[in-house]
This record gives sequence, structure tokens and C-alpha cells, in this order.
Amino acid sequence: MGNLTLERFLQNLNPLSNDPFNLIWGISLYLVFFLCLIMLFRQRRPQMPVQLFLVGAMMLAIIDKVATGNVPGALFRNNELITLFLRVGVFSLPLLAVAVTKTENSRIWGILAVGIGMVYVLLRGVLEMGWFGSVATPR
Repeated sequence: MGNLTLERFLQNLNPLSNDPFNLIWGISLYLVFFLCLIMLFRQRRPQMPVQLFLVGAMMLAIIDKVATGNVPGALFRNNELITLFLRVGVFSLPLLAVAVTKTENSRIWGILAVGIGMVYVLLRGVLEMGWFGSVATPR
């Protein structure tokens, strides 16, 4: 495991980078974060399980953005089991929040977060974690 300094943390929070895949991953994680935040604020009555699921999903999205990767200094590599748990939580916690919420108007935001999170996990798993072997680029 690497060391995560404050400079590295702030650099990793930036969704824009020179690598186009990191740009896609960063935008999708921030979309999940803000859709969960919108769903959280759209709740009429405070429900503790919904709030915990949504805040947990937002925390996992930020941790995935900041602390994972195959770069020096990353806390978790892309092919580790803990990284898979982080990424599955990005879409499963909003799914649980959508399932238990009683506010109908907030469900659409959670469904969007689940959809984006699921596509993110599947694409990142196939392209970077090597679920189906290494993906060879055509020449």
C-alpha cells in the first residue's frame, strides 16, 4: 500500500486528467455522488437507513476516485478484492436506498445513480480489472 498525502489527495479529486479513461471514470463517479446527494436532499422525512445507504455510496465513490488505481502511491490496486467491494458498493447502496425509500419523487435520482454506477463497475471491471482476461487493443 502506498502513502496518500494531501497533495496527492487533492490531485486525485480532480476529474480532469490527461488520460481519457480517468476522465470517464471521474465523471461517472462524480455523477453517482451528486445523484445520491440530490436523492438525499429530496427526502421528505428523514429515514435513517436511506440516509446511511446514500452517504455510504457517496463515501465509497470518493474513496474509489481518490485511493484506487495502478499508479504509484495508490492505496488500493485495481485488481485487489477490496477495490471490487468498493466498486460494488457504489451501485448497490443506492439500489438499497431506492428499495427502502418512501419518497416517490426521489427514486428517479437513485435509479439514475444505480444505472451509472452499474455501468461504471462493469466497464471498469472488464477494462481495468481484467475480469475476462486482458483486453487487447486492435492494431
